[in-house]
Amino acid sequence: MADPDWLPMWSTPRRHDRTDGPFVADYAAYLLSVGKGAAAGRALDFLPWQRWLLDALLERRADGRRRYRRALIGLPRKNGKSLLGSALALYHLTESAEMAEIYAAAGGRQQARIVFNEVKWQVQNSPELLDLCKVYRDAIEVISTGSVFRVLSADARLQQGLNPSLVIFDEVHVQPSHDLWDALTLGSGARVDPLVVGITTAGHDLDTLCGELFTLGKRIASGEIEDETFGFWWWQGADDCAVDDRAEWHRANPNLGPGLLDLEDMEVSSRQTQELAFRRYRLNQWTRTQESWLPAGAWESCQDDDAALVDGADTWVGVDMALRHDSIAIVAVQRDGDEFTAASRIWLPDGDTIDVAAIEQHLRDLHRRYRCLEVAYDPAFFERSAQILADDGLAMVEFPQSSQRMVPACQRAYEIITSAMLKHDGSPVFSDQVMSAAPRSTGEGWRLSKGKAKRKIDAAIALVMALDRASRPAETNTFELWAAFD
Repeated sequence: MADPDWLPMWSTPRRHDRTDGPFVADYAAYLLSVGKGAAAGRALDFLPWQRWLLDALLERRADGRRRYRRALIGLPRKNGKSLLGSALALYHLTESAEMAEIYAAAGGRQQARIVFNEVKWQVQNSPELLDLCKVYRDAIEVISTGSVFRVLSADARLQQGLNPSLVIFDEVHVQPSHDLWDALTLGSGARVDPLVVGITTAGHDLDTLCGELFTLGKRIASGEIEDETFGFWWWQGADDCAVDDRAEWHRANPNLGPGLLDLEDMEVSSRQTQELAFRRYRLNQWTRTQESWLPAGAWESCQDDDAALVDGADTWVGVDMALRHDSIAIVAVQRDGDEFTAASRIWLPDGDTIDVAAIEQHLRDLHRRYRCLEVAYDPAFFERSAQILADDGLAMVEFPQSSQRMVPACQRAYEIITSAMLKHDGSPVFSDQVMSAAPRSTGEGWRLSKGKAKRKIDAAIALVMALDRASRPAETNTFELWAAFD
């Protein structure tokens, strides 16, 4: 049977058959109702995609424990995020064991009250729930069990000491810092099966809490890293799609259809809304606020899921090193005639520490596996490591990131990518860093920069360095001395 057309673009794969999803769906159909729109007043009978999502989110391991402790769900606006969150909250409030603590949280108190008010409405319009619950202004309590559902403000300093069993964290992309998320996540350690669920639309800055969770989710979903405790489901249109592409509207919006999300409204919005706003709120795409250095779709057209480096083949390596808070990227490139294959390894910042030894070891591993002709590096941050690696037999080549060197190197990389002469495997972090780079004019031409959004572009710089060395004539590649250029 073919996969349904409402599956998300990104999702962590199921591992176990057991799940609490059907219990929540049946609970909603029996006790809850739709409060808004054309279906207002009807029983809350979840659609197939919503049931599928609940099954995935509430998966249980073979030992009976819940698989996920944290999760991020990404959906465009008007796809029922708040209704889904309210059903989860009510089920846990009324069906959990004694003393459950459920919280509605968001970057602002008014945003947090959206899910809370939905739960409050459901309770007040259900005789069965009203018999169970006592409703206050900012809390709903089940007297018989002592379980409580509360609204939390964005002031994380007031939330220490909480012991959440479930958190519905709405619109994570507006959260100004990690504080509230961390306080709620770390505060649930005494619970048997705690769950913090972020439900959000896309933002525009990946160097935020939401951006970091989004990047983590993509890396897990793509198999780049493993983390069995983080769930990720993200609906969006293809990054390079046209705003009037109806197929991508449906791909991003599983609720799009008669009686649900209005198709006519989508059509009007696609014509009358600013493009970046439409992409972000209706296609759930992360939007970059600066001009990209690559034409739309150029990087995506180079993706080849089978792209891989060949053991023992000639290889050129670019290293973009950082000191503390930036990422670190190593990109290896191989050449076959006029075609290039690139693969990356990226270290994301972890506090103030950098494991330089791990970076050096990775370069040694590349040298052992491939025939590394050159390792290009900027001596500003990597000179000591370069000396150690040179003593180990690696051909280290200085590549100062001056405009004199970077301008022609960036232009060469542009030509290779836009001519579809490059292959890459579509690694999410690699792709985002390459596409996040912006052109900056200098007196000698344009070169790559972070632009106004200040997103990480270290892999783009490392790629440019590696491609520059790999595309040079053979006689100038190995052990070239840069003194002549200084």
